[in-house]
Amino acid sequence: MKKADWIKARTQELYDMLPQTTLEERNSYTEIRDEIIELNYSFFGYIAKNQYVTDPMATYEDKLQSALMNFCQMWAKYKFCPECPQEGEKQYRTDLSFAVFFKPRLSECVRRELNTIKYSLRRQICMKAAKQLGKHWGQLTKDDIPKVKLPPQEMQILEAIFSTQYDTSYEEDGVSKTKPGQSEFIVSYGIEDIYTEAYDDLEDLIVHEMIEQESKLDDAYLLKMSIMYGIPFAELEKARPLGELKLKHQLEEYLDVKDTFESGNDYEDSLDED
Repeated sequence: MKKADWIKARTQELYDMLPQTTLEERNSYTEIRDEIIELNYSFFGYIAKNQYVTDPMATYEDKLQSALMNFCQMWAKYKFCPECPQEGEKQYRTDLSFAVFFKPRLSECVRRELNTIKYSLRRQICMKAAKQLGKHWGQLTKDDIPKVKLPPQEMQILEAIFSTQYDTSYEEDGVSKTKPGQSEFIVSYGIEDIYTEAYDDLEDLIVHEMIEQESKLDDAYLLKMSIMYGIPFAELEKARPLGELKLKHQLEEYLDVKDTFESGNDYEDSLDED
């Protein structure tokens, strides 16, 4: 048996040893938890290496520690499906692989924990910039930044949102000198609204990966996912159009430009309250 296959099998064995009573009791099996971490340490390294965050000071070690800490908080949920869950607990699917269950959850935890530009601030700055261009704030891209004029501090935040480098010329006139295409990172539309904690089917996983990659997934990427998650390529290929449709509906819901402008301040206030 290959080492990777043995690790997967041993991880499943360890989870099968846990009782299907309560999450509190499952969490008490710290020896099992620690062995699972040791077995899958490279997986947590993969999460840290591939998760983008907007904090330029965040290191690989910061992201790794974040992934490990958050895993310790949720590890017992995997394959937890009691017949009669207690109040406040939920059942989880038992047919998902370890990586499929934890990769999107931990990636989101790391991103939310280490991102320096919070949603409310990002939305406020993007709205100001988009208003100058006559477009919805969710449609703003990094290519629009050179066309915008804001106070220097706000331009710094706008550049950080799109992960482009701050230009000292802001101190002079508050206009971005960033060239279109300078950054490889494009901020996702309403990302906090689209992300979910319900990663319990392949369609959700496809949606998550499309958001992470900021593009549709081609066959080569599906093959990479198949190897990483141990999911048959045919199943991912079948789930791809369903995931694309799901993401399309989510984007339409959160980026309805017409409704946004017609609703005016009431719409903006309702978002702030949420």
